[in-house]
Amino acid sequence: MKPTVAIIGVGLMGGSLGMALRQHKYKVIGIGRNLKKLQIAKKTGAVDCFYNDIKYVSTADIIVICLPVDKIVETYKNLAKIVSDTAVICDIGSVKYNITKEINKIIKAHKKYPHFVGCHPMTGTEKSGIKNAYPDLYFNKSVVITDKKENKKNLLIVKMWKDIGCNIVYIQPKKHDELVAFTSHLPHIIAFSFYKAFKEKLKKYPEIKSVTAGSFESLTRVAKSSSGIWLPIIKENKQNLKKLISEYSKQINLFSETFGNEKKLKNLIDKSIRNDTK
Repeated sequence: MKPTVAIIGVGLMGGSLGMALRQHKYKVIGIGRNLKKLQIAKKTGAVDCFYNDIKYVSTADIIVICLPVDKIVETYKNLAKIVSDTAVICDIGSVKYNITKEINKIIKAHKKYPHFVGCHPMTGTEKSGIKNAYPDLYFNKSVVITDKKENKKNLLIVKMWKDIGCNIVYIQPKKHDELVAFTSHLPHIIAFSFYKAFKEKLKKYPEIKSVTAGSFESLTRVAKSSSGIWLPIIKENKQNLKKLISEYSKQINLFSETFGNEKKLKNLIDKSIRNDTK
């Protein structure tokens, strides 16, 4: 029989996870604050049942925290007092080092608290909320797991992700935060800053809106993302991001420095072109 999974936070990520798990015969309990959204989750097939009190996770074998990263440690503390010590708690947070460090400290001080596995599915969209959830969000996507030990509880989490079609990648928390700062967090900052500049131009030149096309949409798509999600991520990973922003600024300046030299400019563009066949 498949484990029972409780999902804390049934929005885009939690709702999509619930849909995928239910397709693979897991029982899913949804936990959230907004009853209307939980009712949508039930209606759309994201959960089998739902509650707005975390005490109802006590029967779950796996608890997945699908909340903003600044809520994960406190939520773990609250869950740890309720669930069985045989249960496993994991998260889907986009930063891992501080979260895993703090939760490991808590577990060290409370030996009977449940096992925690830090996870980060490399998926998502610029949209949010249960209304945008869909069951294939996780299919064929990588999930970073920060603990490589092959014990029973870790393997239970690995199996859950594999059952819904995910590919497992093991990366230590600190290295994870360094890497995703470049591949995920920096691109969001670039998109936010570019769209902010666009809005300032728009005030002065309203006609600029009529000359936006594909490249504009590609660059600014993730600028539609929620500040409620991204503010905590940027705060948690600010040291890595400060370094990367400095490095990226140098790359931008390389272009302006070569405007007067066509050969150097062509060489720079050629080196920068994305070619997925190579």
